[in-house]
Amino acid sequence: MLKRILSYIFPITLLRKSSTVSGLLSVTLLSGKRLLNTPNTDYSFGSLQRILRFGLQKIGFERIQKQKNILVLGLAAGSVVETLVEEVKFRGQIHGVDIDKDVIEIGRQYFNLDKIKNLHIFLTDAQDYIKTTSIKYDSVIVDIFQDDQMPTFLFAPAFFSQLKKILNKKGVILFNTIVKTKAEAQRNQNFIQFFSDQYHIDRYPKVEGENEILILSTNENSTK
Repeated sequence: MLKRILSYIFPITLLRKSSTVSGLLSVTLLSGKRLLNTPNTDYSFGSLQRILRFGLQKIGFERIQKQKNILVLGLAAGSVVETLVEEVKFRGQIHGVDIDKDVIEIGRQYFNLDKIKNLHIFLTDAQDYIKTTSIKYDSVIVDIFQDDQMPTFLFAPAFFSQLKKILNKKGVILFNTIVKTKAEAQRNQNFIQFFSDQYHIDRYPKVEGENEILILSTNENSTK
């Protein structure tokens, strides 16, 4: 209780742990809320939760409530799952995929991941998971980072082409990206141009400053 009170005055570090995948991880108590961070970015909760909540709002909470299952690629400590369960009131199945066992352990220890009854966690590479799963999803949330860097495979044609194969006909993809440089802005522009024949893409730049949300759906299921 004392730490919680003091956290409204200054941030309190609860854990520091090195991960071979994500680098230095830290759990911080700030204004009574636990946050998971790496040296250069918010990994779970904090601004990241607001960014993904923004994307879910653009898809539409009511639309999401009617869905049966959602895939989260880049689960981390599960802030988007908390939003889905607590705010959106989503009651279907959530499958969370993450390659970093240290992040998942922290999520279980500090962020109650194991207490979310409709969440199933898969400790594996996102590329391998989407190639091997036989499940079709109504929504896919792509939020894959290594610190503040996005793996290049996310923008290669194979990844989102494979995602389309596991997406239901009326499904939608929420893709969280970061744009801090002209090169990253051009990367996103190239991505949109390449996939414009496969998806309808809604683009929301400068969300919480440097993030850009892309929402991909079939043309007949535009989020506009």
